[in-house]
Amino acid sequence: MKLHTKTTLLTSAITIAVLVFSLIVISQQTAELLRREQRVRSELQAVNFAEQISRLKMPHDPDQLAQAAKYVQRVRVGVISVAVWERVGGTFVRVAVAGDAPSETIPEETVQALRGGLPSRTVQPRPPGTNASIYRVFAPVVSNGRLSGAVELVDQLEDAPSVAVQLEKMAVLMAAIAVLLITLATYQLFRQLVYQPIERLLDATASVKAGNFNLEVAARNDDELGVLTYDFNQMIKRLKVMTEEREKQKLILQEQVREATLELQDRNRQLEFANLELWNTTRRLSELERLAATGQMAAQFAHEVGTPLNLISGHVQLLRATPSSDPKTKQRLETISVQIERIERIVRQMLDRTRTDFGTFTPLDMNALLLRIFEVIAPTLESHNVKLETTLASDLPEIHGNADRLQQVFFNLINNALDAMPHSGTLQITTSVSQTSDGTTPMVRISIHDSGVGMTEEVRSRIFDPLYTTKEIGRGTGLGLVIVRQVIREHQGEIEVESVPGAGTRFILWLPIPPKD
Repeated sequence: MKLHTKTTLLTSAITIAVLVFSLIVISQQTAELLRREQRVRSELQAVNFAEQISRLKMPHDPDQLAQAAKYVQRVRVGVISVAVWERVGGTFVRVAVAGDAPSETIPEETVQALRGGLPSRTVQPRPPGTNASIYRVFAPVVSNGRLSGAVELVDQLEDAPSVAVQLEKMAVLMAAIAVLLITLATYQLFRQLVYQPIERLLDATASVKAGNFNLEVAARNDDELGVLTYDFNQMIKRLKVMTEEREKQKLILQEQVREATLELQDRNRQLEFANLELWNTTRRLSELERLAATGQMAAQFAHEVGTPLNLISGHVQLLRATPSSDPKTKQRLETISVQIERIERIVRQMLDRTRTDFGTFTPLDMNALLLRIFEVIAPTLESHNVKLETTLASDLPEIHGNADRLQQVFFNLINNALDAMPHSGTLQITTSVSQTSDGTTPMVRISIHDSGVGMTEEVRSRIFDPLYTTKEIGRGTGLGLVIVRQVIREHQGEIEVESVPGAGTRFILWLPIPPKD
């Protein structure tokens, strides 16, 4: 069913209901008006009777009061009884009555109203369970300015059925005509004035729901629906603006989220870098602890061994100075002396590996230092069947360094390369001037590349740990590369390691070039 059809039927039903309700209400109101008129007459009677009694001299004659009550009771039909009450002390006593008066007392609330000095009458219906159309009317009797009693008039209110029947017949006829006219008028008016504008709004709402905000509904009237149509158009315009603003805010929010994500990623990288630095620092402290322990052990060893060696060396010198004709004895003393010197050299070398003295730094030609080292290690390389390939830069600038300490570095690295090529191989050593990893500072670059067995990632990550070695027992101390890195750092340089299992290892040394004066 269409809206205007349902509205028409609803309007007709409401009209019928209103007419029926009106009939009932009018009937009741008519009866109530009649009852009210009777109550007004009863109240006037009671008030007039009370005023007459007030003008009588005190004390009142009961017989006279009874005659007056009978007269009042006979004046109008419907009066059941008339009673006169006098105030004795704090209570009311009935002194005269006419008609069929009920044997009841004055209700307490009525007594309080009379004592309050109200000049108006007091009307009270009969108690529950009795005829609801019977009322008790009370009027105060005032003598010499004070409440001296009260007049009670009991009246039975009449019904009005005949008036109600006539009104009911008239209402039925009016209802039939009204329903017919209202139904036809409502149908046509609602269809033209309400349904068509609402239908246009519904079509526009469906378009907006589909995402079309570029529309405007025409308002043909200036009534409430016209205002509604105008407000609807304004709402669509506002909604369009808000939608566009929301899209802009969405883009801004997406950009902010992207920036926040990038910032968070940068902070995470910084945190990872900080964690790595902390780990490296912790690892360096551990290495320093190991080096300190090694140095302490070496110093203790040198102290403990040095004293007996000095004693033995002194006695050997004495024995050698003593004339002896036994050549074998001299030969044996010579052998003992040589071995004692060898032990002293080993102890000094051990102390040299753990000392922290940087020594004296002087201008140093790295190519010349390397050439001297090549001359010393040439027999060793030949015995290991290792081919040496060198590429030394001709314009290599001098550095500030300690030749002895750097020579120790190269000997350690070359010995490690020979251990990695036990049968044969190639050792490539090059020098050049290159930029550092950050591309800002020129430095001397020295590359030592062997074609040996290489290292795994796990071994490469630990080669600079003190006392860590992969060599057989008796062939390595685990301090060689530790000393190498320490010496390079003493020279303000850096060391890099590149290694692939089965493809050899490359050590790259970076040494700073001193500024020109």
